[in-house]
Amino acid sequence: TMNFTLITALLCTFSWISVSVSEFHTVEVQPGEEVTLLCTNFTSSVAHILWFRLGNEPNASQISSMFTSDGNASYSDGFQNGKFNMTSNSTTLFLNIKPVDLSDSGLYFCGLPTTGNSVISSATYLKVQGKIVIKSHLCSDWKEINMCSF
Repeated sequence: TMNFTLITALLCTFSWISVSVSEFHTVEVQPGEEVTLLCTNFTSSVAHILWFRLGNEPNASQISSMFTSDGNASYSDGFQNGKFNMTSNSTTLFLNIKPVDLSDSGLYFCGLPTTGNSVISSATYLKVQGKIVIKSHLCSDWKEINMCSF
């Protein structure tokens, strides 16, 4: 039901996106780690592929694009810092993020641009878990509390 709810939210919020999801799953990582997200069901004949993120910002952000499966990726503003790396092996598209931090949490999806909208092929929710350290007023010990960011 969570998958259906998130996909429905995308459809309702972003009417310019058509969703055709064959895979949808969650990946959990810790801050500072490296993660590689996969986008499958592509062939070498696909001419233009995009990665997007729907996070804390009000609209989906385009991260990167590739015009051929063996070509170089181009990165959108805000994603050109070397932290994101888009590659392909002709049938699978990869988005490597390192190092991951809490602000990277969100729904990542890849797709094909079409006239008037984008068709989404694969979606992954990246859940970055963090720890905050607080000092209790009742004791002098430092306590770690697990927190997760949506």
